[in-house]
Amino acid sequence: MISAADILSARVLVVDDDFDALRTLEQVLTSAGYTCVTCTTDPHAVLDLHREQDFDAILLDVLMPGMDGFEVMEALKPCERDGYLPVLALTAESGHRTQALRYGAKDFLRKPFDPEELLLRVRNLLEVRLLYKERRIGTAISVAA
Repeated sequence: MISAADILSARVLVVDDDFDALRTLEQVLTSAGYTCVTCTTDPHAVLDLHREQDFDAILLDVLMPGMDGFEVMEALKPCERDGYLPVLALTAESGHRTQALRYGAKDFLRKPFDPEELLLRVRNLLEVRLLYKERRIGTAISVAA
């Protein structure tokens, strides 16, 4: 069973090229009790950060210069270790929401965002991720036994 403590200690990566937006996202998460929040304004750093820290969820701005969120999601696919990495796409453009889902985002949030809605969506994504990991570990143990 997944507890609130499990969810709050999950590893979350926040990616946004707008430093003020990044700071706000981090503040909302840490104020709610999330303890493992990593932030970057560099979309090119996401793959290396994920390989090092194996994030449980990524909050990803869609419109960024140099490498947009769609390219980041595409690049993440081959390096995902267990087949399920929830990405919450952040966008102000309504047309990008459907495209983000096509690229692999599990949910999206329209900018500017409501902090309560952000927290609910993140909690839901993390709960599913942690249940997925728990089930995989349980299955691996059952098969190995």
